[in-house]
Amino acid sequence: MTDAINTNNRMKVPAQAPENRGQKPAQGNQNANTTGTASTVVELSSEQLLAQVQQAPEVDASRIESIKTAISNGQYKPDAEVIAQKFMEIEKLLP
Repeated sequence: MTDAINTNNRMKVPAQAPENRGQKPAQGNQNANTTGTASTVVELSSEQLLAQVQQAPEVDASRIESIKTAISNGQYKPDAEVIAQKFMEIEKLLP
């Protein structure tokens, strides 16, 4: 089994310009370099990771537990107006 992060066992393919993607290589051009390899390096620094974690919303475990308890006891009454408003806010974010 190959580790998802380990790229040593992955097949490398020649790079192709974005405007040429989906097109077959030209026939008859025997001098073209088709043996080259392409690779993409993605780096995620600890600073970037820390910034993403700090931007994530906090989780209020006690609030979650109280909502779970209210649901299981049949006491949770969601406000339909608030839910509809939140859906509208989300839809505004869509392209």
